[in-house]
Amino acid sequence: MLEAVISGITFGLALAFMLGPVFFTLLQTSIQEGFRAGVYFAAGVIFSDLLLIVICYVFASQVNLMNNHRDEMGIIGGLVLCAFGLFQLLKKTKVVELQDRKKAIHAQYTLRGFLLNTLNPMVLLFWLSVVGIVALRSHYSAADRLTFFASVVCTVFTTDLLKSYLSVRLKRLLTEKAIRRLNWFTGIVLIGFGAEMVIRVLFFQS
Repeated sequence: MLEAVISGITFGLALAFMLGPVFFTLLQTSIQEGFRAGVYFAAGVIFSDLLLIVICYVFASQVNLMNNHRDEMGIIGGLVLCAFGLFQLLKKTKVVELQDRKKAIHAQYTLRGFLLNTLNPMVLLFWLSVVGIVALRSHYSAADRLTFFASVVCTVFTTDLLKSYLSVRLKRLLTEKAIRRLNWFTGIVLIGFGAEMVIRVLFFQS
């Protein structure tokens, strides 16, 4: 159980600091519309993540991927996570992305966060790879699997609330050097998880 919690928190931290559309939209919404709007936006993203996790898990279970094709799922998922990590290491995110002064739309921020996250096909692929991590850990019980996903989601939501609360300060701190460091952090963690999946399949699976 403790392993599932630590692994989930670590993975959640990497996911929370991936610099993409959701990250910058959360900051921009919080800066322009206030902390409460940021909370609603973050809630929408979390609802989306929960839905995608359920879809990926049910899909993998229904087509029996987690039993009959566990090794293949592990290798493919590991390579996908490594690719995500490599992309984080190599991409260059410009600071000007935070300087867009367009007024945020006064609407249902939860729906906005939900749609922004759900309509990104890479997020679905990402969560399918995460399901592969769980599938390879055969010693995980049903409670361990639930604990892992709960730890990931809770970590992401907590950090999103913190990002929203500190949005103005974070905007000032996000220099190009800081962004490169965040990209390196998330990239290394994702590559680590991906490599662990591939190594587990190739050398430790029966």
